[in-house]
Amino acid sequence: MRSRPQKPAIRAGIVLAAFALLTGLFLWLRPLQPVQGEFLVFGTRARIELLTPSRDDADAALQDIGRLFIHDHHTWHPWEPSELTRLNDALAKGQSYRVPADVADLIRRAQIGFAQTDGLFNAAAGRLIGAWGFHTSRYPVQTAAPSDNEVKTLLDERPDMDDVHVAADGTVSTDNPAVSIDINGLSEGYASAQVKQLLARHGIDHALIYLGGFVMAVGRNHGHAWRVGVSAPAGVLGSVDLDGGESLASSGDYQRHRASAPDLGHIVDTRTGWPQRASAATSVLSDDAVHADIAATALMVAGPAGFQRMADRMGLNCALLLGHDGKLYITPGMRARLHTTFPPGAIVVVPRPGNNCGPNVTTPPHAVVLPADL
Repeated sequence: MRSRPQKPAIRAGIVLAAFALLTGLFLWLRPLQPVQGEFLVFGTRARIELLTPSRDDADAALQDIGRLFIHDHHTWHPWEPSELTRLNDALAKGQSYRVPADVADLIRRAQIGFAQTDGLFNAAAGRLIGAWGFHTSRYPVQTAAPSDNEVKTLLDERPDMDDVHVAADGTVSTDNPAVSIDINGLSEGYASAQVKQLLARHGIDHALIYLGGFVMAVGRNHGHAWRVGVSAPAGVLGSVDLDGGESLASSGDYQRHRASAPDLGHIVDTRTGWPQRASAATSVLSDDAVHADIAATALMVAGPAGFQRMADRMGLNCALLLGHDGKLYITPGMRARLHTTFPPGAIVVVPRPGNNCGPNVTTPPHAVVLPADL
């Protein structure tokens, strides 16, 4: 007996497949909607601008980002009780201390930054930074400055990141009990890279991440680059367009400084023991968020006189420095990207062998570490 053709079933299957295809196409073609979230972390404000067709995805991502920032704040904070302060207490007593994986990774990256900058980026000098009153969220700093003898004593102890040892399991020890680790100089770049990884988990491909003086672009802004401002003491120096994967790290003495002198900002030159006074602001554009964050701090310390050497040593094709001499020192790559009305006669172009700011697809940045419970 011959079976009869299952034409109704075939037709139903075709209809269902077509419906599924049209549904997927509709979801894919849904317009991207802007969704924003604001957070407080490390004593500064973070703002996340998302572009996504799904509000549910955006809400879930922002919820995870909030949990991430709570973890980071309570784990990395250099003066409020945290895993970092417990580590520093142990090191001061000559003891070792096992830290979470993200803290261990931050310390290892701070060691790399110390080597890359010839010690201008020295995350081991937390006691010196605290002595100047910069372990605070209240600016300008009103407390008394350290005496010359106090500064000399802290300098003579010579704490640096070569004194720090991180075992494979995250146990940290030091040969110098004067070491006190302060990772503020790379925390904004690191946390922004963490946010980017969280967004990828939630399938969100387009976003702009603001965290203090740091901006990271993810994907595109409705098919265009993201235009962001470049900060300066007078407000905004200009703007740059960021493509997906690029970050702009900025540092300066225009917000966090001592009340006694606006040019005594929170970036301390650990060679002299004093806040640096040559640089007003720096910005670095790169595809490597942590590298850019470290470089912006190191350039503040290097000042105009050391700008080219530091750019050469760190491979910075897109960087600028506004000096207290009123001049803008800038690499050709950054000059091509910066939209500014700064007086041309006060711009000093610092030579570099290339103009490429990133992203560098041949050597992408290493992934950062996310908390285990996210």
